[in-house]
Amino acid sequence: MNHARLGTEIKKWRKLRKMTQKELAVGICNQSEISRLEKGDSYPSIDTLHAISQKLRLPLSYFLEVLIHDDVEKTERIREEVQLFSSKKDFEGLNKYLEAKLGNKEILHPELRHYLLFHQLVSLYYLKKIDYKYCVTELRNLINHQVGGLDVLLNLRIKNTIASILAENNFFEESTLIFKEILEENNASDEYELLRIKFLYNVGKLQFLQQQYNDAKATTEEAIELSLKHHDMLVLGQLYYQKGSILEKLGSPAGEIAAEYQRALFFFDLLGLDYYKKILQEYKQEFLVSQ
Repeated sequence: MNHARLGTEIKKWRKLRKMTQKELAVGICNQSEISRLEKGDSYPSIDTLHAISQKLRLPLSYFLEVLIHDDVEKTERIREEVQLFSSKKDFEGLNKYLEAKLGNKEILHPELRHYLLFHQLVSLYYLKKIDYKYCVTELRNLINHQVGGLDVLLNLRIKNTIASILAENNFFEESTLIFKEILEENNASDEYELLRIKFLYNVGKLQFLQQQYNDAKATTEEAIELSLKHHDMLVLGQLYYQKGSILEKLGSPAGEIAAEYQRALFFFDLLGLDYYKKILQEYKQEFLVSQ
């Protein structure tokens, strides 16, 4: 059983609930015991674990699943492989990979299964095997049937995708409301800070589609600053490409526009994002030549 993972989860949820170790310990045990639990140096009794789960407003089954499904490295590998397919827009490869993972007889952690089903719906949508209405409906069903698990921000990821798909299909008002809800989330975790980069990128894209170019520029620049602050390059190339497109619409000098596209090309090359690189070279070649 993965005691260290259990301790990490207790600490994570304690911070998400904005509680100190002392506050969590009240009525349950000593603060020093909470400290040892979070470090993975001790193992709680079932009564203690039940009391902790109640204080953190989680079902006891959540922590029991953490103990039972202790192959964390394997789960992370699966997530990384899914993200690699997604980042390269290889939805055909992603769909085949997900069919294999979901179709075998291996018992998957409920949260991981939700994560895979989420990405399967997205891949089917972009492969045009399901329409946006069906996709959005099923994504909302996933949220409504959310289970306790390791990714506490999965609902926000799904909502972000729903908002993006709605925006692509010109449902701008509904998309805006969902993005507003996501960005107003009261979450102090580091992971949420990183996810905000992707959320802001999509909000900037939505504003661009609505021809709100000054707003789109401000939102995109905020996302770039957040990316640089956290040394996160995941969508930095896309953000620079988006800023270049916005500057074009604003009639900015060609040199400023070219600088953004050159930055985008650098990160597309660095991260092996050939899909985006091809689009950039095909449609913005005039800005990639020496200025």
